[in-house]
Amino acid sequence: MRIVLFLLSFTCLSTSSVLMAQGFCGQTAYLTYLENQNAGLREAAENTFFAALRGSKIKTKREQDTIYQIKVVFHIVYNNPQQNIEDSLVYSQLKVMNDAFRRTNSDTINTRDTFKPFAADARIEFVLSTQDPDGNPSTGIIRKESRQSAFGSNPLDLSAADIVKTRNLGSAPWDTDQYLNIWICDLSFDGVDGLLGYAHPPTGAAFWDANSFEASDKQGVVCHYKVVGANNRFDLATGSKTLVHEVGHYLGLRHIWGDGGCAEDDFMDDTPRARRAGFGCNMGDNSCAEVVGKQFPDMVENYMDYSDDKCQNLFTHDQVAQMRSNLRMFRNSIYDEQIEPLPLPEIPDPMIAQTGVYPNPVVGDKLSVYIKNVDVNAKYDLILHNLIGQQVAVWNLESKSTQQIAGFLDLPGAYIYKIRQEGEQISIGKILVGK
Repeated sequence: MRIVLFLLSFTCLSTSSVLMAQGFCGQTAYLTYLENQNAGLREAAENTFFAALRGSKIKTKREQDTIYQIKVVFHIVYNNPQQNIEDSLVYSQLKVMNDAFRRTNSDTINTRDTFKPFAADARIEFVLSTQDPDGNPSTGIIRKESRQSAFGSNPLDLSAADIVKTRNLGSAPWDTDQYLNIWICDLSFDGVDGLLGYAHPPTGAAFWDANSFEASDKQGVVCHYKVVGANNRFDLATGSKTLVHEVGHYLGLRHIWGDGGCAEDDFMDDTPRARRAGFGCNMGDNSCAEVVGKQFPDMVENYMDYSDDKCQNLFTHDQVAQMRSNLRMFRNSIYDEQIEPLPLPEIPDPMIAQTGVYPNPVVGDKLSVYIKNVDVNAKYDLILHNLIGQQVAVWNLESKSTQQIAGFLDLPGAYIYKIRQEGEQISIGKILVGK
């Protein structure tokens, strides 16, 4: 198959049907902007991609077991109160990211059987930084008021959007070798939502010194403020996947259709070829039928497609290996390593999108239950039914927002769970126990 240049910008369209369903993609514009600033960056990005691809084939038990935990800082750059999004949306977005990269999101049960063997836990986690670069306490959220009303443009010019990374009109980055910087701002133009995000991938520059192909202040992710977190534009249980997609680019992934037709590729062996981006949620589409061998539909479940957020629920094993290889080789100061899985920080109440259970699927013996706006004087319980309606188990719950219950090792299978308050159902959903 024909090798194509690795497009650097990774600028993306809406993955939500409530925003612009068709629009523009700024990959060429951003690549041209960066290449004009620093000739050779295009080639550096391509070389980095294939170096990481070769590195992704090297697997050891230690590497497989290691959890990479990345410190994150959110820069909220706003011109009006609507753009100055609440902390709760940042918290819920962080949960969406962790669920997606650890494959603990509740919608994994929607992965089609054809693709379940390809879906993988990336063993990558994200935490808000508790200290700034000077060692001072921090919430990991910075707010900067800007006189710039929006950072979009027409025709698309990513140099205009990149101003959000500057001290003058935006927010200067924290040390990009130590933190994943995420800028949240208005990327619309003249009130029209089209461009939703972009990311700078690894380009092989060691600690971004004077000889590197790109300065450190470009590193990170930029995202439109309307597509952050579990807000009312998305399924509250799964939230917006835009930042999951963009962080995938930051860690070196391409779009699954290779930014071209069936002759192009994302170089991931376990993502089927696709002729185009998968807008909507067309489960029956096979846009690149194979001449011989097994046929696979387009993988609209993949986070690196343009399919609707409600359809996206997986990274593949090869994509996971590629991201982890990029971390080890080209972003190796951005994370902390842990051999044993780290418990994620306790989730504050504003982060909880709705009453429900986590993780889903359940792996192991324990399940966490979240109750929004808990009444400490009320009685709660959790009931498990099999798919033909028979009650399998019941747990009396404590009257608090977050708790763990045990007893799932002997219950592999698919179920319907119900959470009740004083006998009245307040949450219902599907749950899968065991892999």
